[in-house]
Amino acid sequence: MPAVLRLVTVPYDSARHRVGLGAAPAAWLAAGAEERLAGGAVSTVEVVCPPDLGELAASFAVAREVAREVRAAWDAGASPVVLAGNCGTSLGVVAGLPARTGLLWLDAHGDLNLPSTTTSGYVDGMCLSAITGRCWEALVATVPGFVPVPDERVVLVGAHALDPAEERLLAGAGIEHLTVDRIRAGQAQPVLDALADRVDRLHVHVDLDVLDTSAGRANRWATPGGLQPDEVVGLVRGAAGRLPLASLTLASWDPALDDDGRVREAGLALLEIAAELLAR
Repeated sequence: MPAVLRLVTVPYDSARHRVGLGAAPAAWLAAGAEERLAGGAVSTVEVVCPPDLGELAASFAVAREVAREVRAAWDAGASPVVLAGNCGTSLGVVAGLPARTGLLWLDAHGDLNLPSTTTSGYVDGMCLSAITGRCWEALVATVPGFVPVPDERVVLVGAHALDPAEERLLAGAGIEHLTVDRIRAGQAQPVLDALADRVDRLHVHVDLDVLDTSAGRANRWATPGGLQPDEVVGLVRGAAGRLPLASLTLASWDPALDDDGRVREAGLALLEIAAELLAR
């Protein structure tokens, strides 16, 4: 029996509301996201952020509200499907889910920078570091229900635009890095099998720049060397064959750059799959 779904929209690009990546949730709805999920309640996270509130503080203010919304959905028996602006939203999603939830993180980037290694200062580029307990410890503690996700419960998928500092971190971490080459070599199954021994359910996070630019341009950070849409679908289906999927986040789509709509269609197809595969 299909799960009851709760569609949660988070129209923020870090501190910016409904612009840039934050314009994506409304664009998803206009493109028929709700219909692709075959119904279910829809809610929107809105946070009052004073104009002088910085990116870091605003990002965690949004994460706190996302955590509350996801927990409310879960407690009501619904599986959350989150249409996000940027990747930091998944910190709130993970906080709102039960313990022993694993993380399948599909992204062109590692999001594993630290305050001491970032050269851009972009908070979103540190969000997986925050989720795994590597930075912003005091701030993450303000997110209701948040507990750092141990490395062994995280699989980074399709990352092909890593900073040197991220490569060094991954080399010494317990995070499994399932590269594009490894996926195409048929190595995804044993990785997912091993993950299934360590977690009870899975949150799937999809930053749409995990897609190769030949499949469309998701955002201004998209680069060649990524996955094709059918490879993403196959991976999500393979994961669902080994673990219950608790939730899905689609993030980092800039509709203004998706001139031909191919990334939009790939995301909508993933929502249809979520409606089929999400389970409690």
